[in-house]
Amino acid sequence: MPDNKNKLIAVGCVCACLLLVILLPLSFSYVEYYEYGLVQRKSTGAVDTEEVYTSGRYVIGPDKHFIKYQADAHLESLDSLGVFSKSTSNESIGLEFRLDVDFTYFLIEDEIGDVHREQASKYPSVISSRAQEAIKNSAADGVTFTEFFRERKTVEALFRRAIQERWDSPPNLHARLDQFHLGRIRIPESVATKQLEARVQNERNDREQFFQRAQVERALTEVEVNQINLEAVKELRTAEAQASLIRQKAISESQLIREQAGINGTKRLLEAVGITTQEHKTAYTYIKSLRDRSSMDLSVSYLAPDSVLRTAPLAA
Repeated sequence: MPDNKNKLIAVGCVCACLLLVILLPLSFSYVEYYEYGLVQRKSTGAVDTEEVYTSGRYVIGPDKHFIKYQADAHLESLDSLGVFSKSTSNESIGLEFRLDVDFTYFLIEDEIGDVHREQASKYPSVISSRAQEAIKNSAADGVTFTEFFRERKTVEALFRRAIQERWDSPPNLHARLDQFHLGRIRIPESVATKQLEARVQNERNDREQFFQRAQVERALTEVEVNQINLEAVKELRTAEAQASLIRQKAISESQLIREQAGINGTKRLLEAVGITTQEHKTAYTYIKSLRDRSSMDLSVSYLAPDSVLRTAPLAA
């Protein structure tokens, strides 16, 4: 009996060792450095979302294993994402663009349980869909056609902010945007053709406006030239009139001076020769006036007995 008992104990120990050897490795589970883990019971499928495991080796039992989520950066590339620019009016939409967008994001460690409860393995598609929605809405609301090409940094910052705000809005996606890069911007051929036609038409309109302004400027210049010419003619005629007035005034003054000098000279002459009677003064003045006339030839000698002064026409 003691031998049988010892054999049973030995068999039990061997079985226990075998079970330990078999079950102990099955009780260990690993979480890599680039992973998060949630414990799931194999027999029931229940998942413990309260505790999040980071990288390491854990003894959780043979009936449990880890459901793993990516802990490092998720890379998402959106190629040829169709968006519309901001419209210039409320009656139409903007122009269509094709964008290449690349971004990375991280899941928030403390919210991995929420990710599993709300999206589980579908979270990448949900996050990508929300990002596309945010880019399209922000482009249509706040980015014009020219800003896509002239303000790339501003547009990139706008898209980045819009994505994070959209992820944070209910229901929260429990993700944090890391890097964001706005890549190539392409315009469809039809839109490019329309833009080119619009640019050409704008240039034509500018040229026509330039021609019209040139005509107006030429007309205004002609008016100014005519005004200047009229002012010049006015000044010239005014100067001529003033010069004529000055000349006439000078002539009148000179004649007055000569006549006054003649009067004074005649007075002194008459006093010098002793002519004192009014009759003789009148006769002298009359004879002098006749001699001063250029159209008459007058010869004065001794008067005839009848005291009559005779004149003859000026010889040709």
